[in-house]
Amino acid sequence: MDVLVKAADTDEDGVMDALDAGVIAGLLDEPGPGLIRFVHALVRDTLIADLSRLRTARMHARIAAALEGTDDIAALAHHYARAGSPKAVGYCVQAAQLAEARYAHDVAADLLSDAVANSTGPDERVELLGRLLRAQIRAGAVGAARETRREAVEYAESLGRDDLMIAAFTAWTEPTPWQARTYGTVDRPIVDRLSRLLKRDLAPSVRCRLLTAYADELAGEDDPTVLEAAQEALDLATGPRLRAAALQILARVHGDAELCRELVEIGTEHDLPVYRVTGLLNHANVAAAANDPVTMHQVITEALEIARTYRMREAIAVTEITLASLALIEGRFADAELLYLKADEGMRRAGSVHATGFLHLALAMIWLNDGTLGAHLDDVRALHATLGSMTSDLLALALHANGLDAEAREVRASPSPIRRDFFFTFLTTLRAMAIVALNDRDAAEEIYATLLPHRNGPPAGATSLSVALRPVAYTLGELAVLLGRTDEAATHFTQAATIADQWNAPHWAAEARLRTTTQPLPTAGSGSTR
Repeated sequence: MDVLVKAADTDEDGVMDALDAGVIAGLLDEPGPGLIRFVHALVRDTLIADLSRLRTARMHARIAAALEGTDDIAALAHHYARAGSPKAVGYCVQAAQLAEARYAHDVAADLLSDAVANSTGPDERVELLGRLLRAQIRAGAVGAARETRREAVEYAESLGRDDLMIAAFTAWTEPTPWQARTYGTVDRPIVDRLSRLLKRDLAPSVRCRLLTAYADELAGEDDPTVLEAAQEALDLATGPRLRAAALQILARVHGDAELCRELVEIGTEHDLPVYRVTGLLNHANVAAAANDPVTMHQVITEALEIARTYRMREAIAVTEITLASLALIEGRFADAELLYLKADEGMRRAGSVHATGFLHLALAMIWLNDGTLGAHLDDVRALHATLGSMTSDLLALALHANGLDAEAREVRASPSPIRRDFFFTFLTTLRAMAIVALNDRDAAEEIYATLLPHRNGPPAGATSLSVALRPVAYTLGELAVLLGRTDEAATHFTQAATIADQWNAPHWAAEARLRTTTQPLPTAGSGSTR
């Protein structure tokens, strides 16, 4: 009531008469002394819809002025922002800080968007865009954060201000649990701009930030400058945040448990939970590569607890996906599906750059492992239309399971190169399974040699922390059978059984042991769905 009286363009009696009329008409009610509210949000929205934008802005300005002197920072931010007032910036930043303190990162991002819209100068605008992209990353909206950074960089470029462009790039101080770009893509304009800026004479801390930004943009690519940039950034790092930023890249590249532990220690000692989670995720990757699912499960469970405590949406989804992949390996397909569905919902709600196509790829791995891929041909066709050549071998397997071998061979007539990244053994195993299924002896020799160095490794794809297929050794056994190498096949199947036991995958272990004693030559149907 007091705010309404102060904000109204009439006297107190006029306000009271209007409110009485609203109560009598059933549009308003009184929840307590001196308080008034609409009976439903639709009533409010309908009344506001009838106002011009000019009158609405003036109304918000009067309400904000009436609230001055109170501690309702969020309300002041809301009303000044909708009034289009320069005062909105300060209040929006304060309200965003309060929201961040409660880990309400999405609310903070909305408030900072309002601050950007009401900014008045280039320096302020870029600084606010930097705040916004950090809030978006914390909220899991990595795609939106990339767009915000692009906006800041291009705005700085349009002004010819390299200092503002550097500010835009160095504003990205938050690591992400997965790559901050769509799989298999590189934003060359961003890389080129970073390369140009790194040629300047820069303060060590600024150069350190730009180097980690550069390395992050190319991480996962076959590019030696990634390691060089990360190592130089580590050498330049003067504080825990800068050191952790460089370490998380090196830990990912090297797959070194000691680097992962140091990252976790920095996160714990300096209250940087995002780096604790990053270190634990990298440690899970190292454990997977070492055929140590027990440690992998332990560190992922710890990472999930931290991510939930601090409401790290994308990290929550990544850890849930890792647990789903472990359930998949163990043959708990229903549990895996539920976890994948839950994680996908979280990624989509947050705006992850990895949401497109991932769920259907994960479900396809369940169908492939439980022997029902052929029943989902239409779904696999749709997935292939979305993800393209990386799923050609999967589509060939689904076609073969339906007796469509001619079309399957056509689909994989010109196989694309497989990237040597975290999906390498996964995608190479899919290709090998398609080769076995289609009895393609000409292609078997090459793929056998490609997979052989990975014969003692974990289930294919396990190190991606997202999807998995049977141990590489099992696929090598099938390829050896196709090539007529009986003794080698027996050795591979025995090794596959041992690895499956390590991963608590009795279904794979039983199949491998059966193949150890009985190795029929593959038929046109061999390897199609199992």
